[in-house]
Amino acid sequence: MSRFLNSEESYGIIAQVLHWGVAALIFVQLPLGLYAANLPVSLARLRWLSYHKSLGLTILVLVLLRLVWRWIDAPPPLPGTLARRERCAARAMHRALYLVPVLATLAGWLYASAAGLSVNWFGVLLIPDLIAKNTELAPLFKVLHHVLVGLLALLLIGHIGAAARHALVLRDNVMQRILPAGWLEKK
Repeated sequence: MSRFLNSEESYGIIAQVLHWGVAALIFVQLPLGLYAANLPVSLARLRWLSYHKSLGLTILVLVLLRLVWRWIDAPPPLPGTLARRERCAARAMHRALYLVPVLATLAGWLYASAAGLSVNWFGVLLIPDLIAKNTELAPLFKVLHHVLVGLLALLLIGHIGAAARHALVLRDNVMQRILPAGWLEKK
């Protein structure tokens, strides 16, 4: 039976829900941003970009909650069977997977602020600008947002690849730790 808190062997339900919730939103967010950005200037484009911004803010809040939860409830230790370089790579990957979504969202928010484009959360809550309108800085923040989103996509490919390696090749307990109980039984 799954626990709410992390154990020595696996992540608890709260960490799993935060992990998979952020993952699902990011997998919606990436194509949504591309779709919205490639629409011609129109009300439809503004609507889709508004959804993109709202999801970005939601991801930001959930990633910050994940960090707080990680501080409150330490993750299970990495298996002792992993080589030192794999442990270092795993730590670096996880840190990047917390940092890059936060930075990408902030860069997008800075771009919207500098471009004079309002940000609201699903039409319910108006979000204040981070900086005053500045048409000279807006293109810089836009490029920074795109670069960080590209980096996030690469990190996700690496993370999914490493998870697949643990699940399908090594068949160790690493991937099973973040899955709901019984999803990937060790053979």
